[in-house]
Amino acid sequence: MGALRTPLVCKFLLISLILVGLSSISTANAKVYVVGGTKQWGFVGSYNKWCTRRSFFEGDVIVFKYPEGAHNTVRVSKTGYKSCKATDREFAKAMWTGNDKYTLRKGNNYFICGIPGHCSSGMKVNVFAKPVKTI
Repeated sequence: MGALRTPLVCKFLLISLILVGLSSISTANAKVYVVGGTKQWGFVGSYNKWCTRRSFFEGDVIVFKYPEGAHNTVRVSKTGYKSCKATDREFAKAMWTGNDKYTLRKGNNYFICGIPGHCSSGMKVNVFAKPVKTI
């Protein structure tokens, strides 16, 4: 009975190793982008215009750089993006480091500055991440 199980266990382990290997291919190609480029995160105009000149993929990392304490970043829903208001739950996860890093999820990724008046002055961005193509 034990001899019959050995080939099945080997096949299972081989398939598992292949799947793990394929899943690491997508993260190995992830890129890092500084939001706003050299202008960074602040009162500089439209960040969505900055996004249109780039192709983002799920797993890519975006970094919000700004003087620590001057701003923050909050990942919000589409509603929060449109209204410039984070829910209490979203705001509880706000980052304030001046070097805030987020891994993009597939689809729309909405971010705002949660300091009153900042989002309505243009400190918000919608980053659309395409799905990673697997082999």
